Amino acid sequence: MGAKISLEKITKAFIETGSVLEEISLYVKEGEFVSIIGPSGSGKSTIFQCIGGLLLPDNGEMFLGERKINGGTGNIAYMPQQPSLLPWRTVLDNVLLGQELFQKPDKQEAQDWLKKINLSDYENAFPHQLSGGMNQRVAFIRALLSPQSVLLLDEPFSALDEFTRFDMQKWLLSVWEEKRKSVLFITHNIEEAIFLSDRIYLLSPRPAKIVQEISIPFKRPRTDLLLLENEFLQLKRDIYSALKAGGLHESV
Repeated sequence: MGAKISLEKITKAFIETGSVLEEISLYVKEGEFVSIIGPSGSGKSTIFQCIGGLLLPDNGEMFLGERKINGGTGNIAYMPQQPSLLPWRTVLDNVLLGQELFQKPDKQEAQDWLKKINLSDYENAFPHQLSGGMNQRVAFIRALLSPQSVLLLDEPFSALDEFTRFDMQKWLLSVWEEKRKSVLFITHNIEEAIFLSDRIYLLSPRPAKIVQEISIPFKRPRTDLLLLENEFLQLKRDIYSALKAGGLHESV
């Protein structure tokens, strides 16, 4: 199976801060869930901004399938750390926003998904009337129903408490299993990355380089019990040791 999205030796520097990305090469295959772990300020969000066309890499090439996308916008769906819902739009209208920008919105599909995630009673509510976790669900469904086949998730659960965060991880997997978009996920949490991912890239401090690629051996679907298995705990220790050896552990 070929790569759905790939980066080949991407570099990026800013006048103010110097080199941020140094020959970043990575890929996400069709229907694959891939995570990036790296210290704060290492350039993870810069990678996303390059993929999304908000920044133009100084060198290197990016591809969606076989099509070069350097500097192009509208190629990916994106979910930031905060839900970024429009406060003047209802839940349903927020879900439809991604479709409105690129195609005729499918209201029935949006309503069906709100029902699946137990938010059908809130389709006419506004974001300020929902909890943080509910807003995250709405934001994810908005991204999931956007027509793009690649989804970038930038630490979407970082602001949630531990219990809500794990519930959201399980919910995310259950929803993602139905659509199977290609996902590139940023996180600081080793356990989260292992639980969600097919593969993990470890990123060095700035200027960021890929220091290791790790394949996750666990089958899907995944349940709570996985977190207690010896193989899971050993992999968590191994990744922590790799991060510590690379000087990354203080921020992870």
